Amino acid sequence: MIAGNYIANVSGKYKCLIHLDRLSITFRHWSGSTFHDIRNPDYIPAEQIYNSITLTYDNSPGPGAFYHSYIVYYKGNLVGRLHTATKLKKHELQFDFAKEVFYSFNSGYWHEVYLALMGELGITYNNIMCVEISVDTDKNLVEQFSCYYRNTRNNKLRLSDSYLLRKGTVVNVMANGESFVIGGRDNEVVIYDKTLHAEDYIRDYFLNNGLDGKDVNRIESRLTWNYIRYLRNKKQMAINVEALLDPRKLVTIFQISTMHKITFRDMMSKNFDGNRNAQYQEVSVIDDLPLDSSEIGKLNNSMQITHYKTEMVDENILRQCYYRFIETCNREYFRNFKAISKVAGLEKPEVLILIKKFNTRYKGNRTLDIQEKMDYAIREYSKNSMLNINLVWSGILFKMKWMFLW
Repeated sequence: MIAGNYIANVSGKYKCLIHLDRLSITFRHWSGSTFHDIRNPDYIPAEQIYNSITLTYDNSPGPGAFYHSYIVYYKGNLVGRLHTATKLKKHELQFDFAKEVFYSFNSGYWHEVYLALMGELGITYNNIMCVEISVDTDKNLVEQFSCYYRNTRNNKLRLSDSYLLRKGTVVNVMANGESFVIGGRDNEVVIYDKTLHAEDYIRDYFLNNGLDGKDVNRIESRLTWNYIRYLRNKKQMAINVEALLDPRKLVTIFQISTMHKITFRDMMSKNFDGNRNAQYQEVSVIDDLPLDSSEIGKLNNSMQITHYKTEMVDENILRQCYYRFIETCNREYFRNFKAISKVAGLEKPEVLILIKKFNTRYKGNRTLDIQEKMDYAIREYSKNSMLNINLVWSGILFKMKWMFLW
């Protein structure tokens, strides 16, 4: 194996390595996909080959929301499992990367697999189902965290009241203090000695990245889709697959997701600010680790600026109403679409531009029936301008006829 991920030794005291340890991504399946999502197991071939991607049908059960699983090979190497035929009929696929992929010969290998999977199966990205970000270091994180926790007020078996964790933080002491799991519904943090639980390929990875011959401790942040959605919606962080490629952006996500779980308030350092509010110093087990972070781009910056403006709200309502029209046989939706566009004060050329925009961005199956409704909507708003001219000419002729009679 060849070293390829981000390793730093800025302070000269500790070495630090940050990387992905687990990643599950969901994809959208549509009528134009090369891969056929077959529900009946009797019609599923034992092996399917798509250029560099090979799928082997796997009889072992996968996640509860899916029917079938496939073992995925990329250029002959096992890279993960693909789960298909969702029970909820949402035309989604889930791909779980094999852990070995993140300890391979280069840090971007998993992304190469991701691109090949999308391109050759003809599927589109949906979201990040879960991700685990690991920080490996030669610092004894377990011992330091144990020292803090033994003297923390949150711990009922404490030795002193020197420190305080954030209210509601639950620390689970595992294996007589050999590891710690700081729980959470959507994200949790795990601290343990990785050299005691490392496979051979992980030991080789440490060897090639400057952590050979040392006890390696790991602090791991495990994030679910709900927590990632929180970072995207509340903090407007543009977290996507490409953001996981940048190790400094990984550091940013890691620090945000672990900050409130591993930060101790030093109760012996009490001070007061100008308003006589108590202030305490805060310490963490990762304070002296050489982690370099970078800013993650903002998500939908234009939407933030115009979020409460009527133009954006009207466009969202129009889009929803229009998609309901083309996906159903109910023409009342199109009448509502016309009425909403009039209330919004949109001119017919503006509505025509929106219709073309909605047609281009439609992600569903473009059946013949849906295409006919799209064409019908375009014709309706294309001919209206001609109807106005006809009305003008008819009005002129009527006026001339009236004058001639008089």
